[in-house]
Amino acid sequence: MATDLGPLVRTALIEELEQLRDAVHELAGPLSEHELWSKPVQPGNSVGHLILHLTGNLNHYVGAQLGGTGYVRDREREFREEQPLAKAALLGNLDAAVTIFRRVVEGLSAQRLAAEHPHAASGSALKTLVHVVAHFALHRGQMTYLARLAKQAGGAHL
Repeated sequence: MATDLGPLVRTALIEELEQLRDAVHELAGPLSEHELWSKPVQPGNSVGHLILHLTGNLNHYVGAQLGGTGYVRDREREFREEQPLAKAALLGNLDAAVTIFRRVVEGLSAQRLAAEHPHAASGSALKTLVHVVAHFALHRGQMTYLARLAKQAGGAHL
């Protein structure tokens, strides 16, 4: 008996990403705007810049390349934004990117999941989606460390 793993795979990817997004909200919640954008390790990133990066990554690899949203990525800005967004707007943009992820992934057939991702170096669409979620988890872990340091330093090193 052959089982179509497509629905199970899609649900697992979506649920994992949504749990990670919720963890980012929980982590960013107690940070002041200053702490959110501070870079407690030099050279390094802020929690805010990593959220920009994850938002751009989702919008690019999933929204634009699999979903045809037309999003144009400015990866350098993700790490060098000098006019930081307010926390609510930053997290709202992340939420929107995760919503697009859900919509796009829910719409992918098993054949499309197995097909090559438009970014040919990525391999299949499924491999790319797994990588995107793992990438998100990696940066989510970094944010935990950065948030602790920013709180201890009171947001120094902006």
